[in-house]
Amino acid sequence: MTAKLQLGYLEFDALREVANIASGHAATALGQLIERRVMITVPTFTAGTVDELPGLLGYRDRPVAVAVMHVLGDVKGTLAFFMQESKARELSAILLRRPEDGGGLDALGRSSLAETANILGGAYANALAGLLGRTVMLSVPTFGIEPPERVLEQQRRESPAAQLALCIETQLLVDECGTGYGGHIVLLPDGDGLRLLLDALHVGGG
Repeated sequence: MTAKLQLGYLEFDALREVANIASGHAATALGQLIERRVMITVPTFTAGTVDELPGLLGYRDRPVAVAVMHVLGDVKGTLAFFMQESKARELSAILLRRPEDGGGLDALGRSSLAETANILGGAYANALAGLLGRTVMLSVPTFGIEPPERVLEQQRRESPAAQLALCIETQLLVDECGTGYGGHIVLLPDGDGLRLLLDALHVGGG
């Protein structure tokens, strides 16, 4: 069964609302962390199979900055944050208040992006927990620069039951610079987690 058959209009609408709530909380938390104004644009929500995901993200066959967190508690699976490598370097420079030199990400830069992913992921996990009425927790993120196909293949091996990918595209805006730092938050629920999510959406959607 494809994602499009599993998720109807009301379910998509409910997930968009979860994403909107989480985005507001994440923007507030990031702003407090770096003591600057942070906005997150209204997120775009899509869904597809795991195999379709690289095409949905638009990152096929090129390295990206990625932070991966395991979803723990009543819902299990994977939550990953993807961002174009060049944008990740620029965002890291803003977060650390230092010039972007065009080089690779050092340990501090990677840590700043992992913390950003942790804040974003935590906000979405909390919003999802509110929707489900269940406990949803995240592991400490692991960070790397690699093609998304490699990340997804690893997740497929670890969680073969995770076939549906829920993808939220966001734009982070810092201060009044007007530059968007686009990224994608992807939830890969395992079989039981997906059933919990779909059951909650069916109840909420009537």
